[in-house]
Amino acid sequence: MQPAARRPIRAALLSFILLIPGSGPGALPSGSRPEFPAGTAPPAEAPPPAQAPPEAGEAPESPVPQEAAPEVPPENQSPFLTRIYKMRPAKLWKGLLTTLEAEGFPPEETSQETRTVKTSFVDFSQDKYPAQVAEPPLRLGRTYHILQMIKVKQGKVSLEGVVTPTKEGTELRLRARILVMGLDRPRRVRILVDRRSTGVIEAEVIQRLEERLGIEHL
Repeated sequence: MQPAARRPIRAALLSFILLIPGSGPGALPSGSRPEFPAGTAPPAEAPPPAQAPPEAGEAPESPVPQEAAPEVPPENQSPFLTRIYKMRPAKLWKGLLTTLEAEGFPPEETSQETRTVKTSFVDFSQDKYPAQVAEPPLRLGRTYHILQMIKVKQGKVSLEGVVTPTKEGTELRLRARILVMGLDRPRRVRILVDRRSTGVIEAEVIQRLEERLGIEHL
């Protein structure tokens, strides 16, 4: 081949090499970083893309509700529902424990000596009962600032029972501790708050006890 014919071929090869990415005189070896002249800073990296705001209609995540106070505030403590039966205390005590377990209120703290029992907290639904199980909440004011629904729809309940001998027979006292969700307005957090019982839950449990033992109260 003549020298004049080789020149167009060399020019074409050089143009092809320059078009390949990462090749040519200024190309860097794979994995290496470019060097910048002294006194100059590398170009700033692009900031990460901003997160898109929540779509319209999406509610922000609610804070986790805080646990209820270990002790019931006096103003929200439920009264005992009392019944007296003509039977031995030991038999009534045994029947009470069996009935609580059967009705979905597992005993958590029991004392055979004093015949007292407290059950674990369990979830309840108002739809199960014929009337409201809790009294209306305390009115909002300077000393009370927990916002609640007036009518309870659901919540948690624990039962406390006491069996004691009396002159008339054996006395059974039963009361519920009811917890519902409320909003602490100053702190803007949801909390479990006590509500006074109307006696509906206690009356139903006592009715189941009487049916199980075949007894009637005085």
